[in-house]
Amino acid sequence: MKGQKAFQAAPNQEGAAFFFNRVSSSILTSFALLLVAILTVFSCSGRYPRIHDIRYKVVLLQSPDETPPQESLSLALDVTDEDGIEDLEAVALVQDAEELYWKIRRDQWEWKPFGGSKWLVCSGLLSRPGKPFPRGEYRVVVTDMAGYRAEREFSIRAEPSRVTFPSIERKDGKLVLRPGSGSTLLVLTSSTGTLLGSFPLKGGENSLQPILASPAIRTQAKEFYLYSRAPDGEGPIWVKGPYDGSKFLFSREETEYPVKKVQ
Repeated sequence: MKGQKAFQAAPNQEGAAFFFNRVSSSILTSFALLLVAILTVFSCSGRYPRIHDIRYKVVLLQSPDETPPQESLSLALDVTDEDGIEDLEAVALVQDAEELYWKIRRDQWEWKPFGGSKWLVCSGLLSRPGKPFPRGEYRVVVTDMAGYRAEREFSIRAEPSRVTFPSIERKDGKLVLRPGSGSTLLVLTSSTGTLLGSFPLKGGENSLQPILASPAIRTQAKEFYLYSRAPDGEGPIWVKGPYDGSKFLFSREETEYPVKKVQ
């Protein structure tokens, strides 16, 4: 394999790290080996994980300064393990034709309810800079703490989309949208990445009043994104941002709402 590609984790989310103090004693080594053996026997009984279904969505990303778009991939896995989903340790996405792989740790995924069950969701897998994800076959490999694996294939067939991203500016106390290829949704987040609200935007002028009517947005909004998709809901999603919330939403001269500064 050529190497692991980039993974964009959730905002302010870091992987756990464990360290041993430097102790010159064979007792520590023996104890560590014993602990691993005990955990393997009692926590992982040797029952394999299973991948029942895979869904994916290609997302096109662009920064506000009009940089070339980059493809991102989100995966949703209907996966189970008879030892419990907490026994799952890692997910790998493999593209054999071009010898590419992406590895996702357990602190980089989340569980989302869908269709009566919980799905493992991995968002933010990035393609190579300036290039789309290779089209063709992919393998998803799920590994549990005992080292047992499950594997399932899926294909990305649709050719890379050519879309026009929207653009936005603030003028006379309003948000002025220049629409792109599809409908546009303004999505606001806090400094920790928490979703604060979403608002559909129309081409031309949009009032700030419905947006700033929310106390959470007035006190916590840090940045926002413009989400777009085709009218029929098919194909990729394209996202532009992040935009500085304080620059576009808050102006002491132009709004009647008091604003708490976001650190």
